[in-house]
Amino acid sequence: MKLIQIDSEELFIFLSERESSISEYELIKKFTPLLKEDSFPYSLYERHFSIFHALYSLKIKVAPKGLFLYIDPLRIRLLPIPEKGFCQFYNPEEGSFCYKETPSFFCSEHELLSPLCPSFDPMFEFYLDPENINFGESEILQNTQKGLNFYLLHKKEVDRALDLFAISKPTRKKIAARYRELAFKFHPDKDSGNEEMMKQINSAYSILQQVYVF
Repeated sequence: MKLIQIDSEELFIFLSERESSISEYELIKKFTPLLKEDSFPYSLYERHFSIFHALYSLKIKVAPKGLFLYIDPLRIRLLPIPEKGFCQFYNPEEGSFCYKETPSFFCSEHELLSPLCPSFDPMFEFYLDPENINFGESEILQNTQKGLNFYLLHKKEVDRALDLFAISKPTRKKIAARYRELAFKFHPDKDSGNEEMMKQINSAYSILQQVYVF
């Protein structure tokens, strides 16, 4: 499989000019050709992966400029992050920020949510690596999708598990290492052991293993 090179500046301008969310299909039509240089057609997966690779790369590039890029197959939107003093909760269905005045980043209605910095985005790491285009319809990709679906259904439990493990930028390897650290400290056989805490750690570890496949 071959990654389609998409001009990031052209993509940025195109998204900047949109007044509402657009779909992945619209970007595929505009930015990906049907045929390769050898006249063989690009697969739908190659076109999909290339678009999302470009989007996630652009997301990193525009963040220091105070811009937020929401990525969803049906609702892709680039817009400025509200300044301090206004709620930064982003509503994907409306394609806009809350913008209520607040002394914090989020208003009282949205203060328990973290839409700008989601604790889980398995797609981020996956699409940033151009080599992952070769996974195609592989088992790894399917497991990634299962992890995402699990997170969407059990977001609160996953977030609580992440809080317990206290890991920044979690990966499967980091989670396993952190589990060993916590188990060493709280296992009931240890002097500092705590059976109830160990149960929570085991439960959290089981949850995180279902979500983080990389």
